[in-house]
Amino acid sequence: MRRLFVLSLLLALTATTFAQKPTAESIRKRFSIGTTLFTDLWQNVPDSIDTRTINQGIDVYATYNFPMDRKGHMFFFAGAGIGAHNFYSKTMIKLDANDKSYFDYFPKTANGHSVSVKKNKLSITYFDIPFGFQYKATNKIHATLGFKVGWSMNSHTKYKGTDYSDESTGRTVKLKSAGIPNIQKIHYGPLVTIGYKWVGLTASYQVTPTFEKDMGPEIYPISVGITLRPF
Repeated sequence: MRRLFVLSLLLALTATTFAQKPTAESIRKRFSIGTTLFTDLWQNVPDSIDTRTINQGIDVYATYNFPMDRKGHMFFFAGAGIGAHNFYSKTMIKLDANDKSYFDYFPKTANGHSVSVKKNKLSITYFDIPFGFQYKATNKIHATLGFKVGWSMNSHTKYKGTDYSDESTGRTVKLKSAGIPNIQKIHYGPLVTIGYKWVGLTASYQVTPTFEKDMGPEIYPISVGITLRPF
């Protein structure tokens, strides 16, 4: 991990040597602010778990571009952002006798009442640092190849459906549980974007599993979506 950051720093410093002396206006133009709307395609989900097809998420980020040539086609970029990932299913997260996390279905009945799950999800919010290379053609088509490292800031579950407690009255409840055990603290993986002007198609692959090694199911997302960068 340290080698990636050192390499990124060296590339950034190298990039600045190719650039002309920046002005206040050019520095402002090198900043980009955008958002990505994506869906997570969850991999390695246990066959017994029925997941939703669309697992929408959002990423908001800001980057700074370092020119690597005098014509302004190649850039090295680095930045920061906040990303929210969701895993929708009709299962709850439990702990076994060894405090290992696993998914289990909600009961079909509770205190004589049938249980209906309207919505249930696991949400994880990350602070991310993206960096990499971007090429901008004269026809305003651009392509990005990069990498993203992130730290989990928050994790929680949200449930809406029939009260499934032992004292259930059959009423609909909304429940939120924070601080989900065994969530991986760090995630990272490559990302790629192809676009035109301020719109692009993007995909990222999370190499690390969502849960800590040997402490939960080894599921991980492939995120595919649309990135909008009007600023």
